[in-house]
Amino acid sequence: MWLISLFKASQLLIQQPLTCLSAFCLKDTDTKGRFSSPVLDVTEKQLIIERNQTLQLNCRGRWELQWVLPSGTPKVHHGTQIEETRCGKKNNQYCSRLMLSPALAQHTGSYRCRYRQKHRKQASVYVYITDSQRPFVKVQSEIPDVVYMKEGEPLVFPCRVTNPDAKVSLVKFPFHPIAPDYRNIIWNSRQGFTIRSPTFFYIGLFSCETIVNGVKYSNKFLTHRPVNKILDVYLNSTGLVHTLQGQMLALNCTVTAEWNARVSISWTYPQKANGSATIIRRISRSRTNMLFYSVLTIPRLSKADRGLYKCHVTSGPSKRETNTTVIVYDQPFIRLKHRDGPVVHASAGQKSFRLTPKLKAFPEPEVIWLKDGMVAAEQCSRYHVDRFSLVIRDVAEEDAGIYTIHTGIQQYGLFQNLTLTLVVNVKPQIGEKAVSSQQPGTVQRGSRQALHCTSHGVPPPQIQWLWHPCPPKAMIVFIFACMQEFIFIFLFFSQTVGVLTVGEALISGIYRCVASNLMGRDELDIHFYVTDVKGGLIASLEEEPREGGELHLVCIANRHVYSDLSWYRLTNQSPTSEGASVLGGELTEGQFSHTLYLLLKNVTAQDSGTYRCSATHLLTGEHTHLDTAVHPIVVTDKFIFPIR
Repeated sequence: MWLISLFKASQLLIQQPLTCLSAFCLKDTDTKGRFSSPVLDVTEKQLIIERNQTLQLNCRGRWELQWVLPSGTPKVHHGTQIEETRCGKKNNQYCSRLMLSPALAQHTGSYRCRYRQKHRKQASVYVYITDSQRPFVKVQSEIPDVVYMKEGEPLVFPCRVTNPDAKVSLVKFPFHPIAPDYRNIIWNSRQGFTIRSPTFFYIGLFSCETIVNGVKYSNKFLTHRPVNKILDVYLNSTGLVHTLQGQMLALNCTVTAEWNARVSISWTYPQKANGSATIIRRISRSRTNMLFYSVLTIPRLSKADRGLYKCHVTSGPSKRETNTTVIVYDQPFIRLKHRDGPVVHASAGQKSFRLTPKLKAFPEPEVIWLKDGMVAAEQCSRYHVDRFSLVIRDVAEEDAGIYTIHTGIQQYGLFQNLTLTLVVNVKPQIGEKAVSSQQPGTVQRGSRQALHCTSHGVPPPQIQWLWHPCPPKAMIVFIFACMQEFIFIFLFFSQTVGVLTVGEALISGIYRCVASNLMGRDELDIHFYVTDVKGGLIASLEEEPREGGELHLVCIANRHVYSDLSWYRLTNQSPTSEGASVLGGELTEGQFSHTLYLLLKNVTAQDSGTYRCSATHLLTGEHTHLDTAVHPIVVTDKFIFPIR
């Protein structure tokens, strides 16, 4: 009766321009603001009809309409009809009629009418099409359906039924019933069972079961917890792949993923359109993860196969890729040439230096380095070969020499050599510094002097002489001026000898020898003190000491070397200067030296003894002593007797 009434109402709706069927009918003249969403001719949220009956639904709206049917209901089917017309008094509305005959259990679901251009504006009704022999909408084969349990999402067992009043239970294999609690476990006839917060308990085989007329029906589901985490993707060759035309290429893409993960591996490569490669896949398991392999093989390479090879990996939403570039050569080759010319420079003391020529070759050649015609690595433990380079640790001057690199590809009979000259630059070192005394030297006034400065370095150093005269009063900070005259420079092998000739020594001062090259400089100061006193310090008597006469003791010291002249008399009680008293004297200053005079009047036997002249060395601060013995002589008419 319900179906007949619905059918009559729909007939009336068509005959009466769809204007007078309950709430569905609106006044034609009052369309302004109406039908913002389409309107169905039923007001209920759900309809229940029996199998093989006819389902008819009518929809009206302001714009063009379209129907969205349940997944089991095809639009193009001999039992499905859709009629579209313009309706309303002014034909300013759109009407659409859906007829499904016969209606079957698999047609159970939500029927929606919406605007063609505005999908969000829609009206819907859920229709149950009951069938006592088919309580579940889907009829399964013997293989269970797979449902996925995703992290953070509810788990749904989609066992929809054709009758909203069906009594359905959820059972975990083998005999573990699960009752709905409507908090975490919810039953809905339109969706099935929903587990809001599934745990690992829900991994396994489950079934939705119901009994109709004593017959048991079920839908079976196997839960699967998908794992999409890709741990690693790598190729057997991540760098450039060099190979020869005609050889075989094999690239292995290995994917490491978690247990239960499923991955898809695909390739893109230059000749993919021609299918020049074969791809073999396999899977293995370890204790902690899964390994997926995809091996791309090209039996005989051609120049067209060179280019970029990419391995693409997907696992659910996760995506990774890796790639390599394949370079195909026509034939084997060696190209060897200098990188920065045939002569290279290193510095003595360098921690490490690398001899690296420009070498391109395929296949990779054997390399031997020679130094001065002998295998380098056998000459010194500081030499070692790193691929094509010779590395020298703690560079020394002895490492300079002729180096030759021998390269060869034995199987193809290819050989090539290259020679380099290594120059080890050395900072200048002045040889006289190692043997020269720190004591300043004195030169005799008016003498001719030759000052030598011998320096070793690479490249050979240049010698420059600087000069500063001594100040008239005391030794102070020196300001040097360049000496240009009387300079001779000689080169002996790796040594430079500079000779400065002083024609006549008249002025005291300091000569500085400066040896320099691009590595640095070294300096030597030569103290040049002109003296009129032999040895720089003398003590003497001006006359023979005679009893009753006068005696002059003289102490002369170079003014630029010594100071603090003083006379002491040593006695048995005071055998050293420290215990003796200063005798005084008269000091006179000359151009080259200071003179301290000591006058003894009316000399007697009591004046006999040792008289000491003491001076302080200006640079070292040491005390220097010269002793003079005084023994007065007694003069008689016939004999001279020394007084003891």
